[in-house]
Amino acid sequence: KLSLNSDTSVEDMNNVMRDAALKGNLINQINYQINPDLVSTDIIGNTCCSVYDSNATIASGKDVVLYTWYDNEFGYTKQVIRLAKLIAKVRRLTYY
Repeated sequence: KLSLNSDTSVEDMNNVMRDAALKGNLINQINYQINPDLVSTDIIGNTCCSVYDSNATIASGKDVVLYTWYDNEFGYTKQVIRLAKLIAKVRRLTYY
């Protein structure tokens, strides 16, 4: 559970996460999902280190619960590659 400084809603949190997944420096790290039937096998081989399950978000006042999935083998490998690119100053953006 994440406790915020002000009240929020599921819609507000999903908007923040969607913006982070589609704009800026996190587009290669967060995959925003709207699939209501998302299951763990859907995540296997995903190139992002975090798959955000927007339908599972819970918000009540200042408290929020966010659900993210990851492929622990492929996701780890992608993060090692991301770190190597950062060190080598290689940058290639992903566009949806």
